[in-house]
Amino acid sequence: MNDMENPAEGKAAADKSRVGWRKAKTPAIAPLATAEEALSRIVVAGAEHLRANEACVLARAHEEGIHQMRVASRRLRSALTLYRGFIPDEQYRYLNGELKWLIRELGGARDWDVFVGGVLQPVAEAMPQEKTLARLTRVVESMRDEAYARAAAAIKSQRYAGLMLLLKAWAEGRRWHDGATHDQVASLRTLAVDLARHLFDERYDETLALSGNFAALAAEERHAVRIQIKKLRYATEFFGMLFARRQVTPFLAAMKALQDQLGLNNDLEVARGLLKMAPKRVSGAERRDVAFAAGVVIGWHSHVSGHREQSVLRSWDRFLGRRPFWKPVATDGEAGAEVAHAADEPATSAAADGPRVDEASEPAGVARPPARRAASSS
Repeated sequence: MNDMENPAEGKAAADKSRVGWRKAKTPAIAPLATAEEALSRIVVAGAEHLRANEACVLARAHEEGIHQMRVASRRLRSALTLYRGFIPDEQYRYLNGELKWLIRELGGARDWDVFVGGVLQPVAEAMPQEKTLARLTRVVESMRDEAYARAAAAIKSQRYAGLMLLLKAWAEGRRWHDGATHDQVASLRTLAVDLARHLFDERYDETLALSGNFAALAAEERHAVRIQIKKLRYATEFFGMLFARRQVTPFLAAMKALQDQLGLNNDLEVARGLLKMAPKRVSGAERRDVAFAAGVVIGWHSHVSGHREQSVLRSWDRFLGRRPFWKPVATDGEAGAEVAHAADEPATSAAADGPRVDEASEPAGVARPPARRAASSS
């Protein structure tokens, strides 16, 4: 059977090709939904996003599977952080800790995927004559296999199964009422759109405070800005449908472009750490070759990074140029335009029942969310 395909292998390949991955679905938050109704839908959607990509990761059918699971975990953590001042601290700490564990278990596989596709492959294509890159690739693939095995073990674990059950029960049963203060319960019963404005202001102000002279920021400082941009983006994806679409879409697009540009630099910083591990996996002449190849990879990307800097700065300027869509309009002319915008479609594709909430309105008698302590970065 040397020249014949193994039937079992053929069936496995066919089964693998049928396993798909799925992006996050926008939570369907009605215009007059309360803050806790929004939280319930956001958390349930996040848990479903995780579950929808499990099979893809376990089969290693597509690299996007592990990416989507890590995104889902981070979105859930971001949602908890947004609501931290409105839910019992003990509940926040436990759920946040479990999601941090999951992100850690999934993280290695995703980091190696990004390294192979976004860092190593461009160098190999640009320098096909450099034979040491093939040795580095073999070592990297071995380490990637181990990272995927770790991710699979986490997904199959009782700890993960318990987390999925807990998230759904917590959200659908609104278990945050257990141990919540009177002020927290009152705040959760305000309109989600009012809470969203408050949260957007916090995230946006934190981003601007960290940015300072953006062009002069060091790598670790830009990384902090990137984290804040990511949190603001997740918040926009959670609550964007409560605002006029033509206001949200360009702001969200500017955030995504900036996050992508900053992500390229972050990928290289992560790659530096990964490459330090590779030579330790081999010995003798092979270790020397792998170490040399690691230097080639970093050197090549350092050489082309100057071109990326101008793209990063342009993306930052475009982001600053977008008017925050949640801010009340300031002039009569803008107010007239806003009334026209209110007839637009929602900012996202998920369906929402009920009349649209005018983004310039401020319903009377709605409690202002209480002041929240500063939350740690993700």
